[in-house]
Amino acid sequence: MTTPAVLQPLIAAPRRVDVGAVERELADLWRAAAESSGAEGVVLTRARTLTLLAYGATPEGAARLGEVVLQTSQRHPARSILLVTDPDQPALAAEVTASCRTVRRSHKQICSEQIIVRAAPDQRDRIPSVVRNLILPDMPVILYWPAPDPSDPFFQELREVADRVIVDSAAFPDRGLDALPARGLLRDTGEDAPLGDLTWGRLRLWRGLTAQFFDPAQGDALDRIRRVRVAHAASTRVQALLYAGWLAARLRWTVAQPFAPGSGPWRATLTDQRGHAVTVSLHLESRAPHPAGALLSTMIVAGAGPGGEGDATFSIGRNDDAGAVIATAEGESGPTTRQALPLEAQDEASLLAVEMDVLGRDRIYEEALRTAAALLGQS
Repeated sequence: MTTPAVLQPLIAAPRRVDVGAVERELADLWRAAAESSGAEGVVLTRARTLTLLAYGATPEGAARLGEVVLQTSQRHPARSILLVTDPDQPALAAEVTASCRTVRRSHKQICSEQIIVRAAPDQRDRIPSVVRNLILPDMPVILYWPAPDPSDPFFQELREVADRVIVDSAAFPDRGLDALPARGLLRDTGEDAPLGDLTWGRLRLWRGLTAQFFDPAQGDALDRIRRVRVAHAASTRVQALLYAGWLAARLRWTVAQPFAPGSGPWRATLTDQRGHAVTVSLHLESRAPHPAGALLSTMIVAGAGPGGEGDATFSIGRNDDAGAVIATAEGESGPTTRQALPLEAQDEASLLAVEMDVLGRDRIYEEALRTAAALLGQS
């Protein structure tokens, strides 16, 4: 495993400046740093491939986001602009700083710059105009806001500036059928910036293993699926919802009866392309501590086929002791197959860095999100 590079601040502490003087202060910072590094025989490179905007609704949340954004700069050297709503801020102010990583076996330092814009709650509406003056020209702009209110005009203004918007749907408060504002995130205008989601990345391994079940040898079972069971950890159902939405969208099932909230498992009825009913259920299971809403297991049951083949069960389970996800396919009389893959590292910074690799639309994710909206009964 490769050891992550250590990031070093270019200056001891962020410099506080007026919002109108950010560019001038950055130019002074880089000029002084270049002179100092040149005297020490170090090659300093100011690397900027995009502008990354990140919004923190509280100073505490912004501090955490700042660390996440800093780590992504190792993969995506960028100008990062951290936007903070701070009730202790009298008006609108900015801070500038930079961090560098040293390239091994050389004296080269690759550096990225960070800008922090703080606004009092009643000054927040001024942030978008400040952002427009600070984004890098002719480079992509990515907005990372983990759990926005899609109807918030402030979010919509920032969304218009961005070339891509990334959320973390697991961060939305679990409000029953309103846990995922899917329709609000995917307005069918065709003009919004493409949408990404860290929770979609968390499902990558599960989606891949599910797809492998139905290779040409088992492909006929797709037409015989009658039941899908998804178990998830506490605090949010979003991963389970997106998995069910993805499976239903890929198989072109339609929602006949959406989920209804209750004290037990959530159940929905869908119809496959042949008109047969498929039951999908989401189950909260309390086990050892897991990340919010993490998938614990999935089970897909296919009925008997016209050739006399019996029921088939395709299951995936999380085995924390083994540090793996184990996929098992079982037929009534056929062989049992098992496959184990290691659990992937899923920290926020690595998931965000992967999402930042994509600038176009992820059509499969959008279809999964729309189907999840239908499962929630959202119009």
